[in-house]
Amino acid sequence: MKMLISQDWLRRKVESDPDMDAEAGPFIHALESIGMFLPPDIATAAPQAPALLAAFGVFVRQFRRQQQWTIEELSRRARVDVEDLRQIERNPQAPPRPRVVHQLAAVMKVPERSLLKLSGAAVTRDEGFAEEAMRFAAKSDDMSKLSREEQRVLNEYVKYLTKQAN
Repeated sequence: MKMLISQDWLRRKVESDPDMDAEAGPFIHALESIGMFLPPDIATAAPQAPALLAAFGVFVRQFRRQQQWTIEELSRRARVDVEDLRQIERNPQAPPRPRVVHQLAAVMKVPERSLLKLSGAAVTRDEGFAEEAMRFAAKSDDMSKLSREEQRVLNEYVKYLTKQAN
């Protein structure tokens, strides 16, 4: 398992903990050299807009409907709890755990980095990302079967998320 932390977080931790050794420079450099830090376009532990979490829920629901899967089927395929998926789809105030997002990214074949940003497990400094998420969510409806327009919108958004990861 690869653990990613931000340089800012580590620096604040070193500065705020009086019991921590002051010789953290080489340690930070060593972590940097093995790719331990998050890429500069995302950061951790920052509050996420509820609107993005709502868009994440819509995205998961639309994907599931596109595949014609029940929540139970997606739960089984992603190896996540059914209740976690219900919360994602229905409660934008409850951010998902990073493991759940990781599992969903694998099943959806969507870049994990993009899904982490959309889910609120990581935040982005890219203002266009939130705009695209809101546009996607606004164009989506909750019908039993995806319309051609919803299918097109979902496919375009998956392409956008894939492009954001590169």
